[in-house]
Amino acid sequence: MAAKKANDEVKLSDELTKIVDDLVSSSKSNGSISEDDIQVAIRDVDVNDDELSDLYDSLRVKGVEITTASEATVSFAIEDDAVEDDFSSDDDLDDSSDFEDEDDEDFDAVNEAREVKEALRSVSKAKVSKPKRSSRARARRSDTTTVMLTGDPVRMYLKEIGKVDLLTASEEVHLAMKIEAGTAASQKLEDFEDGLIELNRAEQRRLMRIESVGLDAKQQLISANLRLVVSIAKRYVGRGMLFLDLIQEGNLGLIRAVEKFDYTKGFKFSTYATWWIRQ
Repeated sequence: MAAKKANDEVKLSDELTKIVDDLVSSSKSNGSISEDDIQVAIRDVDVNDDELSDLYDSLRVKGVEITTASEATVSFAIEDDAVEDDFSSDDDLDDSSDFEDEDDEDFDAVNEAREVKEALRSVSKAKVSKPKRSSRARARRSDTTTVMLTGDPVRMYLKEIGKVDLLTASEEVHLAMKIEAGTAASQKLEDFEDGLIELNRAEQRRLMRIESVGLDAKQQLISANLRLVVSIAKRYVGRGMLFLDLIQEGNLGLIRAVEKFDYTKGFKFSTYATWWIRQ
């Protein structure tokens, strides 16, 4: 892990230092760098979470302006060719006769959509499940506590997530603080259930309310960034994975990012989430 000097300059490995120097040079030529520039620069490097954070800190210390995905690449059109090539607005996934003249790849896409019948439900109906008292720790770690794609066609999914407003940096921090408080409350309730601490009924109710608020905040942060997953997934269409699979995998990365996001680092969530989604 990289260390920091007394003057706040970040100490990186030689490999990451060279990457930072290249990015700094690029920013001087172009005025700024994008998240994509950073992701491309580190794609062949084994970077852990702390090293990634230190890399961003180093760029910030050097005065590099980073344009975030929400500023540059998050927005997308529902009728985009990358989506419409596989799912025409006239398609009905329940009418196989509409696809009689399509090639094998189109049939694969349709079959995949049927097989993942529980995939791609309207994000407005997806909720974070409140963990049962007997399994709070497992629920916090489980990917199934958050939004997973289940049900409707891709087109409807894209339409629904497009309705969710993007978050400002301050709103992201506000939600992250709620998530942090909810996680702490959940841990205390778990300790109480294990007999490690004592809580009266009023304290239990208070902690349960905080826990619930944290789960809602987690859902909001995920929902507001689902279009970021789609934006990144579309760049990998045609590389051996179906669009549905790319979105599913990207959402797992988004979930990891929400769980690990440290708002005290100072960068936007989308900047942090992009790395996890690409993994």
